[in-house]
Amino acid sequence: MEKMKIKSELTPAEKWESLTLANNFLFCAVMRRNPELCRELLEILLHIEIEKIEIPETELSIQDAFDSKGIRLDVYTKSDGRVFDIEMQTTKKLDLPKRARYYQSIIDSANLTVGADYDELKDSYVIFICLDDIFGKGLPVYTFENLCMENKETKLNDRAFKLFFNASACDRLNSESERNFFRFLKNNETSDDFTQKLNETVGKAKQSAELRGHYMTWEQNIKEERKLAYMDGAHDTARENASEFLKMGISAEQVSKGTKLPLEEVLALKEELSHEAQLTR
Repeated sequence: MEKMKIKSELTPAEKWESLTLANNFLFCAVMRRNPELCRELLEILLHIEIEKIEIPETELSIQDAFDSKGIRLDVYTKSDGRVFDIEMQTTKKLDLPKRARYYQSIIDSANLTVGADYDELKDSYVIFICLDDIFGKGLPVYTFENLCMENKETKLNDRAFKLFFNASACDRLNSESERNFFRFLKNNETSDDFTQKLNETVGKAKQSAELRGHYMTWEQNIKEERKLAYMDGAHDTARENASEFLKMGISAEQVSKGTKLPLEEVLALKEELSHEAQLTR
């Protein structure tokens, strides 16, 4: 019997060839290089008219204070009186609602200069384009704005909006242009002028040697970040195990061998545990 072939991981070059607009890197590159496409997309998703937008900034890092958590926005742009952040989310993460809250607060802080009045705050839109349904209610889009719980018709009117699109239910969206966009996002299906322009732009982007090189670097950086995160997690687990073994009276030498931690680190950990025990007596 012929042995089953194990599918190997795609090389960076193969990944590049298979990329679609749903890929975060390619989405950012297309929006940054084509402001008019970005403007049209915002009009389609938000059902508003936008005369002109600033050239989109991608992978924009913003930090409110030196000791606060910074954010990195996928696609960020402005028009008169409005700011927009579009996030391409290909994995299902439960922290998106709180991430949207934090993003909006940092964006507001960055757009209000010292001494400015609060009414100078721009209308703020944080948009997550999700491939899955993060809320599990089957809606094609979830739109949130602050309102009074005692009287739902009374809105806070702070002009802060959060939208989470669910591509898996895109056929239930109200407008044909929205449905067409998400069909293209999921299946590369072109159905109108806008998706045809997207398809041509994506094709040109993938022929760019410059973008291809940037993608290779981006992929390598992502791989290194994941490797470091894994190593940090594995090291933390090893230290936790070592602490438990030391509390059981196992020698530092045996703990070092069992956990693969350096003997010096295990001995230092043993001293810490001894000191903590003395303090609690």
